[in-house]
Amino acid sequence: MFILNAFAKINLGLEILGKREDGYHNLKTLFQTVDIYDTIELVENSSGKINIMGDGAGIDWDKSNTVSRAFRSIYENWSLPKGFDVKVKKRIPPGSGLGGGSSDAAVIMMFLNNHFQLNIAHQEMVEIAARIGADVPFFLVGGTVLAEGIGEKMTPMEDLEEHHVHIVIPGIHVSTPLIFSNLSLPTLTTRRFDSKIEAFMESGELSLLENDLEEVTFKLFPEVREIKKKMVEHLDCKLALMSGSGSAVFCIAGRELHGFDQMLHNTAGFGTKTLGRHKYFKRNGASPSGKAPVFGAGIRRFESCRPRENK
Repeated sequence: MFILNAFAKINLGLEILGKREDGYHNLKTLFQTVDIYDTIELVENSSGKINIMGDGAGIDWDKSNTVSRAFRSIYENWSLPKGFDVKVKKRIPPGSGLGGGSSDAAVIMMFLNNHFQLNIAHQEMVEIAARIGADVPFFLVGGTVLAEGIGEKMTPMEDLEEHHVHIVIPGIHVSTPLIFSNLSLPTLTTRRFDSKIEAFMESGELSLLENDLEEVTFKLFPEVREIKKKMVEHLDCKLALMSGSGSAVFCIAGRELHGFDQMLHNTAGFGTKTLGRHKYFKRNGASPSGKAPVFGAGIRRFESCRPRENK
Protein backbone atom coordinates (compact mmCIF):
# COMPACT_ATOMS: atom_id res chain seq x y z
CA MET A 1 0.00 0.00 0.00
CA PHE A 2 1.15 3.53 -0.78
CA ILE A 3 -0.03 6.46 1.37
CA LEU A 4 -0.04 10.03 0.12
CA ASN A 5 -0.79 13.21 2.07
CA ALA A 6 -2.47 15.96 0.03
CA PHE A 7 -2.01 19.21 1.96
CA ALA A 8 -4.30 22.25 1.92
CA LYS A 9 -3.48 25.81 0.93
CA ILE A 10 -4.54 29.29 1.84
CA ASN A 11 -4.34 32.41 -0.32
CA LEU A 12 -2.36 35.03 1.57
CA GLY A 13 -3.61 37.58 -0.94
CA LEU A 14 -5.64 37.47 -4.16
CA GLU A 15 -5.92 40.17 -6.83
CA ILE A 16 -8.13 39.89 -9.93
CA LEU A 17 -6.53 41.67 -12.89
CA GLY A 18 -9.17 41.18 -15.59
CA LYS A 19 -11.11 38.69 -17.66
CA ARG A 20 -9.53 36.76 -20.52
CA GLU A 21 -11.03 35.91 -23.90
CA ASP A 22 -11.25 32.24 -22.87
CA GLY A 23 -13.55 33.15 -19.97
CA TYR A 24 -10.95 32.70 -17.23
CA HIS A 25 -9.62 35.58 -15.12
CA ASN A 26 -6.03 36.74 -14.88
CA LEU A 27 -4.99 37.01 -11.26
CA LYS A 28 -2.11 37.46 -8.90
CA THR A 29 -2.07 35.47 -5.68
CA LEU A 30 0.24 34.24 -2.94
CA PHE A 31 -0.34 30.56 -2.25
CA GLN A 32 0.78 29.01 1.04
CA THR A 33 0.60 25.34 2.05
CA VAL A 34 -0.74 24.61 5.54
CA ASP A 35 -0.53 21.48 7.67
CA ILE A 36 -3.98 19.97 7.02
CA TYR A 37 -4.26 17.10 4.57
CA ASP A 38 -6.39 14.51 2.85
CA THR A 39 -4.99 10.97 2.91
CA ILE A 40 -4.93 8.89 -0.27
CA GLU A 41 -4.31 5.15 -0.05
CA LEU A 42 -3.28 3.28 -3.21
CA VAL A 43 -2.99 -0.47 -3.77
CA GLU A 44 -1.61 -1.72 -7.08
CA ASN A 45 -3.73 -4.13 -9.09
CA SER A 46 -2.97 -6.18 -12.20
CA SER A 47 -6.21 -5.31 -14.02
CA GLY A 48 -4.88 -1.99 -15.23
CA LYS A 49 -8.06 -0.28 -13.98
CA ILE A 50 -8.35 2.69 -11.64
CA ASN A 51 -10.99 2.10 -8.96
CA ILE A 52 -11.65 5.16 -6.79
CA MET A 53 -13.70 5.42 -3.64
CA GLY A 54 -13.70 7.92 -0.81
CA ASP A 55 -15.58 9.69 1.94
CA GLY A 56 -16.64 13.31 2.07
CA ALA A 57 -20.23 14.50 1.84
CA GLY A 58 -21.42 15.44 -1.62
CA ILE A 59 -18.33 14.24 -3.49
CA ASP A 60 -18.83 12.15 -6.63
CA TRP A 61 -15.94 9.80 -7.25
CA ASP A 62 -16.68 9.50 -10.95
CA LYS A 63 -14.75 10.58 -14.05
CA SER A 64 -15.37 14.27 -13.33
CA ASN A 65 -13.49 14.14 -10.02
CA THR A 66 -10.01 15.68 -9.93
CA VAL A 67 -8.47 12.41 -8.68
CA SER A 68 -9.89 10.52 -11.66
CA ARG A 69 -8.81 13.28 -14.04
CA ALA A 70 -5.27 13.20 -12.63
CA PHE A 71 -5.02 9.47 -13.31
CA ARG A 72 -6.39 9.90 -16.83
CA SER A 73 -4.01 12.76 -17.59
CA ILE A 74 -1.09 10.37 -17.07
CA TYR A 75 -2.55 7.06 -18.26
CA GLU A 76 -3.82 8.54 -21.53
CA ASN A 77 -0.33 9.71 -22.50
CA TRP A 78 1.92 7.05 -20.98
CA SER A 79 1.40 3.30 -21.19
CA LEU A 80 1.45 2.05 -17.60
CA PRO A 81 1.47 -1.65 -16.68
CA LYS A 82 -0.57 -1.53 -13.45
CA GLY A 83 -3.80 -0.10 -12.16
CA PHE A 84 -4.71 1.03 -8.65
CA ASP A 85 -7.45 0.67 -6.07
CA VAL A 86 -7.69 4.13 -4.52
CA LYS A 87 -9.29 5.27 -1.27
CA VAL A 88 -9.47 8.99 -0.45
CA LYS A 89 -9.97 10.05 3.16
CA LYS A 90 -11.12 13.68 3.09
CA ARG A 91 -10.21 16.15 5.81
CA ILE A 92 -10.12 19.27 3.62
CA PRO A 93 -13.78 20.25 3.09
CA PRO A 94 -14.84 20.76 -0.56
CA GLY A 95 -16.01 24.23 -1.49
CA SER A 96 -13.88 25.80 1.24
CA GLY A 97 -11.19 27.53 -0.84
CA LEU A 98 -8.48 25.33 0.70
CA GLY A 99 -7.70 23.45 -2.52
CA GLY A 100 -8.36 19.89 -1.38
CA GLY A 101 -9.39 18.50 -4.77
CA SER A 102 -6.52 20.25 -6.53
CA SER A 103 -4.03 18.95 -3.98
CA ASP A 104 -5.36 15.38 -4.35
CA ALA A 105 -4.82 15.59 -8.12
CA ALA A 106 -1.30 17.00 -7.83
CA VAL A 107 0.04 14.36 -5.44
CA ILE A 108 -1.43 11.62 -7.66
CA MET A 109 0.45 13.08 -10.63
CA MET A 110 3.71 13.31 -8.67
CA PHE A 111 3.31 9.79 -7.34
CA LEU A 112 2.73 8.25 -10.78
CA ASN A 113 5.64 10.17 -12.28
CA ASN A 114 8.00 8.88 -9.59
CA HIS A 115 6.55 5.40 -9.09
CA PHE A 116 6.75 4.48 -12.77
CA GLN A 117 9.92 6.55 -13.37
CA LEU A 118 8.28 8.45 -16.21
CA ASN A 119 10.73 11.36 -15.89
CA ILE A 120 8.11 13.91 -16.96
CA ALA A 121 9.74 17.35 -16.89
CA HIS A 122 8.44 19.74 -14.24
CA GLN A 123 7.16 22.27 -16.78
CA GLU A 124 5.24 19.57 -18.64
CA MET A 125 3.71 18.44 -15.34
CA VAL A 126 2.62 22.03 -14.70
CA GLU A 127 0.98 22.26 -18.13
CA ILE A 128 -0.89 18.99 -17.59
CA ALA A 129 -1.94 20.08 -14.10
CA ALA A 130 -3.33 23.39 -15.39
CA ARG A 131 -5.73 21.48 -17.63
CA ILE A 132 -7.15 19.71 -14.56
CA GLY A 133 -7.68 22.86 -12.53
CA ALA A 134 -6.25 26.34 -11.96
CA ASP A 135 -4.88 25.55 -8.47
CA VAL A 136 -3.38 22.13 -9.31
CA PRO A 137 0.00 23.47 -10.60
CA PHE A 138 0.69 25.13 -7.23
CA PHE A 139 0.66 21.78 -5.43
CA LEU A 140 3.51 20.60 -7.67
CA VAL A 141 5.61 23.30 -5.97
CA GLY A 142 4.25 23.87 -2.44
CA GLY A 143 5.51 26.24 0.23
CA THR A 144 5.06 29.92 -0.58
CA VAL A 145 4.43 30.71 -4.25
CA LEU A 146 3.56 33.82 -6.23
CA ALA A 147 1.10 32.69 -8.93
CA GLU A 148 -0.05 34.71 -11.93
CA GLY A 149 -2.03 34.16 -15.13
CA ILE A 150 -4.80 31.74 -14.15
CA GLY A 151 -2.41 30.33 -11.55
CA GLU A 152 -0.06 28.45 -13.89
CA LYS A 153 2.72 31.10 -13.96
CA MET A 154 4.50 30.41 -10.70
CA THR A 155 7.44 32.02 -8.93
CA PRO A 156 8.56 29.96 -5.92
CA MET A 157 9.23 32.24 -2.96
CA GLU A 158 11.52 31.81 -0.03
CA ASP A 159 9.33 30.25 2.66
CA LEU A 160 7.66 32.46 5.22
CA GLU A 161 8.64 31.93 8.81
CA GLU A 162 6.30 29.44 10.46
CA HIS A 163 3.01 30.99 11.59
CA HIS A 164 0.05 29.70 13.57
CA VAL A 165 -3.07 29.62 11.40
CA HIS A 166 -6.63 29.33 12.68
CA ILE A 167 -9.20 28.35 10.04
CA VAL A 168 -13.00 28.52 10.35
CA ILE A 169 -15.31 26.96 7.75
CA PRO A 170 -19.07 27.56 7.77
CA GLY A 171 -21.32 24.64 6.91
CA ILE A 172 -21.81 25.78 3.32
CA HIS A 173 -20.28 24.89 -0.05
CA VAL A 174 -19.08 27.88 -2.10
CA SER A 175 -18.80 27.22 -5.82
CA THR A 176 -15.78 28.90 -7.40
CA PRO A 177 -17.51 29.21 -10.83
CA LEU A 178 -20.46 30.90 -9.09
CA ILE A 179 -18.20 33.50 -7.47
CA PHE A 180 -16.30 34.31 -10.66
CA SER A 181 -19.51 34.49 -12.68
CA ASN A 182 -20.75 37.18 -10.29
CA LEU A 183 -17.65 39.36 -10.60
CA SER A 184 -19.01 42.55 -12.16
CA LEU A 185 -17.11 44.79 -14.55
CA PRO A 186 -17.05 47.69 -12.04
CA THR A 187 -15.35 45.37 -9.53
CA LEU A 188 -12.54 44.75 -12.01
CA THR A 189 -12.19 48.25 -13.44
CA THR A 190 -12.28 50.15 -10.16
CA ARG A 191 -9.84 48.00 -8.18
CA ARG A 192 -6.64 49.78 -7.20
CA PHE A 193 -3.77 49.41 -9.61
CA ASP A 194 -1.18 49.25 -6.85
CA SER A 195 -0.53 45.63 -5.92
CA LYS A 196 -0.91 44.86 -2.22
CA ILE A 197 0.94 41.61 -2.85
CA GLU A 198 3.96 43.45 -4.25
CA ALA A 199 3.80 45.89 -1.33
CA PHE A 200 3.78 42.96 1.11
CA MET A 201 6.78 41.34 -0.57
CA GLU A 202 8.70 44.59 -0.13
CA SER A 203 7.59 45.44 3.41
CA GLY A 204 6.72 42.10 5.03
CA GLU A 205 3.49 43.56 6.46
CA LEU A 206 0.86 40.82 6.34
CA SER A 207 -1.90 43.29 7.20
CA LEU A 208 -1.54 44.87 3.73
CA LEU A 209 -2.90 41.80 1.95
CA GLU A 210 -6.45 41.61 0.57
CA ASN A 211 -8.69 39.21 -1.35
CA ASP A 212 -10.60 40.73 -4.27
CA LEU A 213 -13.18 37.93 -4.17
CA GLU A 214 -14.37 38.72 -0.65
CA GLU A 215 -16.87 41.36 -1.76
CA VAL A 216 -18.67 38.94 -4.09
CA THR A 217 -18.62 35.97 -1.70
CA PHE A 218 -19.74 38.09 1.26
CA LYS A 219 -22.71 39.37 -0.75
CA LEU A 220 -23.83 35.86 -1.73
CA PHE A 221 -22.90 34.19 1.57
CA PRO A 222 -23.18 36.71 4.45
CA GLU A 223 -22.19 34.07 7.01
CA VAL A 224 -18.64 34.17 5.59
CA ARG A 225 -18.53 37.94 6.17
CA GLU A 226 -19.71 37.40 9.75
CA ILE A 227 -16.88 34.96 10.48
CA LYS A 228 -14.24 37.43 9.29
CA LYS A 229 -15.90 40.27 11.25
CA LYS A 230 -15.77 38.27 14.49
CA MET A 231 -12.17 37.19 13.82
CA VAL A 232 -11.09 40.80 13.45
CA GLU A 233 -13.03 41.83 16.58
CA HIS A 234 -11.99 39.01 18.92
CA LEU A 235 -8.66 37.62 17.74
CA ASP A 236 -5.19 39.12 17.59
CA CYS A 237 -4.67 38.42 13.88
CA LYS A 238 -1.70 39.58 11.85
CA LEU A 239 -3.96 38.85 8.88
CA ALA A 240 -7.62 37.78 8.70
CA LEU A 241 -8.76 36.86 5.20
CA MET A 242 -11.03 34.60 3.20
CA SER A 243 -9.08 31.91 1.33
CA GLY A 244 -9.60 31.78 -2.44
CA SER A 245 -13.29 32.12 -3.31
CA GLY A 246 -14.29 30.88 0.19
CA SER A 247 -15.88 29.61 2.28
CA ALA A 248 -12.93 29.24 4.68
CA VAL A 249 -11.67 32.25 6.60
CA PHE A 250 -8.27 32.18 8.28
CA CYS A 251 -6.42 34.13 10.93
CA ILE A 252 -2.63 34.21 10.99
CA ALA A 253 -1.58 34.75 14.59
CA GLY A 254 1.56 34.86 16.67
CA ARG A 255 0.30 32.12 18.98
CA GLU A 256 -2.04 29.15 19.02
CA LEU A 257 -5.68 30.14 19.50
CA HIS A 258 -8.31 28.35 21.57
CA GLY A 259 -12.05 28.71 22.12
CA PHE A 260 -12.99 30.99 19.22
CA ASP A 261 -15.11 28.30 17.53
CA GLN A 262 -17.52 28.32 20.46
CA MET A 263 -18.61 31.84 19.48
CA LEU A 264 -19.84 30.68 16.09
CA HIS A 265 -22.71 28.39 15.10
CA ASN A 266 -22.67 25.77 12.33
CA THR A 267 -18.97 26.06 11.67
CA ALA A 268 -15.91 23.81 11.80
CA GLY A 269 -12.65 25.23 13.05
CA PHE A 270 -9.13 24.01 13.57
CA GLY A 271 -5.67 25.31 14.29
CA THR A 272 -2.68 24.50 12.14
CA LYS A 273 0.59 26.01 10.92
CA THR A 274 2.07 27.15 7.65
CA LEU A 275 4.05 24.40 5.92
CA GLY A 276 7.32 25.17 4.14
CA ARG A 277 8.39 23.62 0.84
CA HIS A 278 10.95 21.20 2.29
CA LYS A 279 8.48 19.74 4.80
CA TYR A 280 5.77 19.66 2.13
CA PHE A 281 7.76 17.35 -0.14
CA LYS A 282 9.21 15.34 2.73
CA ARG A 283 5.76 14.54 4.10
CA ASN A 284 3.45 14.21 1.06
CA GLY A 285 4.72 10.71 0.22
CA ALA A 286 4.63 11.29 -3.54
CA SER A 287 8.38 11.49 -4.02
CA PRO A 288 10.78 8.89 -2.55
CA SER A 289 13.54 11.50 -2.29
CA GLY A 290 11.31 14.03 -0.55
CA LYS A 291 12.98 16.75 -2.62
CA ALA A 292 11.29 19.64 -4.38
CA PRO A 293 11.66 20.05 -8.15
CA VAL A 294 14.58 22.09 -9.44
CA PHE A 295 13.35 25.55 -10.39
CA GLY A 296 15.15 27.12 -13.31
CA ALA A 297 14.47 30.69 -12.21
CA GLY A 298 15.53 30.03 -8.63
CA ILE A 299 13.74 31.10 -5.48
CA ARG A 300 12.58 34.69 -5.16
CA ARG A 301 13.24 36.31 -1.82
CA PHE A 302 11.20 38.99 -0.15
CA GLU A 303 11.55 41.24 2.83
CA SER A 304 9.19 39.35 5.15
CA CYS A 305 11.61 36.41 5.22
CA ARG A 306 14.43 38.47 6.65
CA PRO A 307 14.99 39.72 10.18
CA ARG A 308 14.11 43.38 10.57
CA GLU A 309 16.69 45.81 11.83
CA ASN A 310 15.89 47.73 14.97
CA LYS A 311 15.69 51.44 14.28
